[in-house]
Amino acid sequence: MNNDLGDLFQWVAKNVRATSKEAFKEIKEDGTLSNQEQLIISTLKQGRDYSLQEISRLTGMAINAVSGRCNGLKKKSWMVECEKRKCTITGKTIKPLAIV
Repeated sequence: MNNDLGDLFQWVAKNVRATSKEAFKEIKEDGTLSNQEQLIISTLKQGRDYSLQEISRLTGMAINAVSGRCNGLKKKSWMVECEKRKCTITGKTIKPLAIV
């Protein structure tokens, strides 16, 4: 019986990987934004910049998710880096981001 479960999990893992790759390819080709990217874009106001920590606090998303989604948004030209300033949360000098 363990063999059957092992086979099942291998099949699921292979198919999930293939499906994820296909979905990523479609998003990349048509410029679709993920739910997290949409949350970031809809939360931020145009005309001001934000640190990753500020975006994390505003959206409620984990900092690692914010970082990854913002990098993706920069690559898609939805966000740009701005002049350095101090983060209002950490006090560290950062390159904030702004939506285009």
